[in-house]
Amino acid sequence: MKVKIDFVSNSSSTSFVYIAQDMLTRDDFFAAVGVDANSSVAFLFDEMFEQLKSSIQRGNRLTYAQEVDALDSGREFTPEVIARMREALVQGKIVTTGSLSSEEGLAEMVLCTEIFEIDSERFFVNAYDNYW
Repeated sequence: MKVKIDFVSNSSSTSFVYIAQDMLTRDDFFAAVGVDANSSVAFLFDEMFEQLKSSIQRGNRLTYAQEVDALDSGREFTPEVIARMREALVQGKIVTTGSLSSEEGLAEMVLCTEIFEIDSERFFVNAYDNYW
């Protein structure tokens, strides 16, 4: 998991993209972030997993390259992430955009207030669009 501290503003949401072959699982999430399911902080990562999975399920699933192209002019995603989204669609993967809010609870607030990217063998999440 990569965490980057960055710009802060008055907004309290973060846009993200999720790319994978399947829906996010708890085991995949814990393995990707390097947290032991029996650790003393596992409860917080459990909540983060549930919030992220819920946000993915509520998100906007992209199915056409034109939908990705429409995002290219915005500032939410870098050109590298846009290219990765296009390639994922060609490969038949799930590509979903969504958002996190700092007003939902501690776990989602932590996800929302940190710029993060998780790049594992099973899934990719990029949430670099973070404004607090």
